[in-house]
Order: sequence, then C-alpha cells, then structure tokens
Amino acid sequence: MRTLAVVDGEAAGFRAADGALIGAGRDEGPAWGDGMAAMLDTWVVPNHVILPKGRLRAEIFRAARPDLRFRLLVWFSCVIATLGLIANSPAVVIGAMLVAPLLGPIMALGLALLGGARREPLPPMWALAEGVVTSVALSYVIAELLRASPFAVLETVPGEIQARTRPNPLDLGVALAGGAIGAYGLVRLRASDALPGVAIATALMPPLCTVGIGLSLGDRGIWGGALLLFVTNLSAILSAAAVVFFLSGIRHRTTTHPGPRLVLGAVPVVVLGVALAGLTVRAVQEAREEDQLVAATREAVGNLFPNGTVERVTRSSGADGSTKVRVDVQVDREPSVRDAETIQAYVAQRTGKRIQLVLVTTPILVLDPLNPPAPDVRLLTPTPTPTAAPTRTPAPTPTPGRTPTAQSGGATGTPSAGATPLPD
Repeated sequence: MRTLAVVDGEAAGFRAADGALIGAGRDEGPAWGDGMAAMLDTWVVPNHVILPKGRLRAEIFRAARPDLRFRLLVWFSCVIATLGLIANSPAVVIGAMLVAPLLGPIMALGLALLGGARREPLPPMWALAEGVVTSVALSYVIAELLRASPFAVLETVPGEIQARTRPNPLDLGVALAGGAIGAYGLVRLRASDALPGVAIATALMPPLCTVGIGLSLGDRGIWGGALLLFVTNLSAILSAAAVVFFLSGIRHRTTTHPGPRLVLGAVPVVVLGVALAGLTVRAVQEAREEDQLVAATREAVGNLFPNGTVERVTRSSGADGSTKVRVDVQVDREPSVRDAETIQAYVAQRTGKRIQLVLVTTPILVLDPLNPPAPDVRLLTPTPTPTAAPTRTPAPTPTPGRTPTAQSGGATGTPSAGATPLPD
C-alpha cells in the first residue's frame, strides 16, 4: 500500500507501508534535467529510496559546514596522511582519504554553482578554505618536527610523495568520473555505497599534505606539482558534480538558466586539461632524453674502461644553458683529462646538447681470475715490539771554578816564601 507524501506543501513522492519514501517531488518546478533524471531512475536504479529535492539540498549544505566534526576530521586525516606519506605506506594514505571530509564542501559548491541564495555558497567556501590552509600548515609543522628529530626521515623523497608531484590528464579523467559518481550517489544512492570509493579515487588530502612536506623541504617541484594535482581534482570534481546535479533536476528555482554557470565552471577544467597534456608531453620527452643520455654515458665509459662500472648518472641545468651531467663510475685505472674529454664529446654528439661533464671516479682493483694467488698464502700479523720507557736524566751539578795561578811566559809556577832575589 502506498500513500502520497507531502513535504512543505508539495508532493514529495509516495510513501510505502514501511515508511520509505519512493520517488521525488518536483519542488523546483519543471526543469530540463527532470527528463534525464527520470531516465536515470528507470535504467539504473528503479524504485529506490530518494529524498525530496529541497531536503536533499539542505542536507548537502548542512554536511559542508565548518563545525567541530569537520575540523576534527581535517586534523586527524591530515596527521594520518602526512605520516603515511613520510613512511611511504599506501595503506595509511588510503585510510586518510576515507577520513578526510573535504569532498562535502566541494559537492556543496557544485550544487551552489547552479544558482541559489547569495549567502548559500559561503559556508562551504569557508569550510574548504579552512581545510586547505589547516592541512598545509599542519603537515608542514609535522614534517619540520620529524626532520629535527633524531630519526632519519625525509633524507630521500618517498615514492608516495613523488607519485603526487607529477599530475597528468589521467588524473583529470579520474577526478571527473569520481565527481560524477559521487554526486549521483548523493542524489540517487544515498551516498553510502559510492562516496568511500570516490574519496579514494579523487585524492584530496594527500596532495595538500604533500604541499606542506614540500614547503618543509624547500623543494618547489614537490609542492608545486602537488598543488597542481589538488587544483585539478578540485576543479574536476566541482564541475562534474554540478553537471550531475543539473541533469538530476537538483537546482534552486531561478529565472535564469544555469547553463552559463556550468560553462564558466568547465573553463578551469579545460585549461587544466590542456596544461596537463603539455606537461605530460614534456615529461615524456625529458624521460626519453634521460634514457638517451644514460645510454650514451654508459657506452662511452664502457669503451674507455672495460672493467669500469657506472654507478649513477644525474643531470641538471647549467648556469649558461648547458646540460650538467654528473657521472659516478668505478674504474680500475686512474682516468686522464683526455678520457673525460672523450666522454664529454661522445655524449654531446649523441644527445645534440652542450654537455658540462663532472666525472667522479672511485678506484677499484680487479684481479685476473686466470692467475689466482698461491694457495699457501698466510696473513702475517705484525707483532708489537716493546718500547723502552723513557728514563729521567739527572740534572748536572755545578763544578767549582779553578784557582787562578800566575802565568809567566807560558810557564806556571807556584810562588814560595823563600825565593832568593836576583842580583842587580
């Protein structure tokens, strides 16, 4: 048995015997998206429980308020995500995605993009801004404290952090799909089934924490790439949610068509898509150049030092626009300046770039396996020889001076009292 339910003076749908509300009343009047919403209801999930549109709008905006619950979820999800990124733990990072509440304000802003009261978007905008600033600041403080601690953390950049510094068009596509199914889950599936997967697919908290960690490290490549990833996810989720809300007929009664607002919201997505495509093409080109550079360096070193081993090849931009290449290699002989010049010329010829070479060699000793040492070799352990202890030398004693004697013509005589005087 079904009865007609009325909410706020308008038909809200039919109420079944168990009290469940089936079908939605059209409290905003006829809309272009009503037909599309009816087709979605019929094809995808017919006879499912949905809320009246007025109540649904109120719940979406109520969930986006910056209350104590929202702040606690932001703080704890930020701590979990930051520690998971530093510990390079994907499971911990996924847990932070599930806890983070940032998807709620973005969905509310997508709904507000279709029109409504002027003050309606202010609470979700404030919640989103507060969540962004808090996450970046808190992750920066955590990274600074861990770097100052005796634990060896962030000496190298973990893979979980690096994965969020290079956004590409695939990330934009994932965010668009995640935002669309997230909005549809709010409207038709009551969010319990879809939103956890959307929170994982459209990562919002980990990029913000990566921004704070990058600021702590002073690495512009880390915090810049992570910030671009967050902006990409934010714009894509907001635009996709607005389109789904419009097609579902969840919009405020207004005399103006929300089409221009949707186009305006799609502009950042298009701009970001073009920018990400350009960055991806550039990254692929740099990767190919890197592979060509490493191959040429290994070939040159292998020809000059057959027993040598290339440990690492890194490159950077020189001050004069050249490519600075540092080669760490183990060699079995002392390299000469001519060897370094040969490597530099060969790499420049293969890559077509001006090369500034830094050759760092480590000497190694390679024994010929055809001439092994004698089998009766013994290690001679030097025996320590006793060292005589120093003896103290007595200080010299003063010697009395000699009594002066009369000297005459080199002869020494002793005067006597009975001396006879010489005659005149």
